[in-house]
Amino acid sequence: MTKYNTFLTVFIISLMAFIFFLVVYLQAIFGLVMTLGDLKGNEPSPFLVLNTIFSPAVILSGLVLGLSSLAYRILGIFHVAKNKTVSDGEKALWIIGFIIMGFITAIVFLIMAKGRKFVD
Repeated sequence: MTKYNTFLTVFIISLMAFIFFLVVYLQAIFGLVMTLGDLKGNEPSPFLVLNTIFSPAVILSGLVLGLSSLAYRILGIFHVAKNKTVSDGEKALWIIGFIIMGFITAIVFLIMAKGRKFVD
């Protein structure tokens, strides 16, 4: 598998994990709101609130999201830093971009990588 395909695969996994995390977390929040509405003024148990917000699906998808996001940022930085056709100033900008705005930089990287020979 080429470096570009590896980067693309990890980025797609991260994107899917983000969507899954968002759906599961919103579902947990709305479920909590519905549960609190059914209590009719009674104090909710703190364990009920924590178990709803931090369900295993939320935690697992958050871990996958975090690890895959870190992986594609590291892969992007590695590919740009090892490339000999990119000037040092441009390398610095790419690296700062991956660190600060990883998602947007990854999209730009995926679009520009084939034409600029960033990855083989």
